[in-house]
Amino acid sequence: MLSRVNGRPALLIRWEDLAIGIQVAAAFVVSFVVLALIHMSLLNQPLGRSLWYGLFWGVLATVVIVAGTRTERARRLREQDPRAGG
Repeated sequence: MLSRVNGRPALLIRWEDLAIGIQVAAAFVVSFVVLALIHMSLLNQPLGRSLWYGLFWGVLATVVIVAGTRTERARRLREQDPRAGG
């Protein structure tokens, strides 16, 4: 069971506190594998094409995940500290 800190799950806090390079690596590996498997199984693509699609969409998914994480973290930090400006 995940505990909550300030209404946010502890796992989310740990994810946001990771360095951006680690977030990019972790998000890419997970999204590449999931998307390649989806293309192979659900869309019935051959292995080579599935890997290519997994790579292509994995890069895009990684950008969206990491950018969203950074944006939400920055927003929450601004709301917690009104002196930060903005």
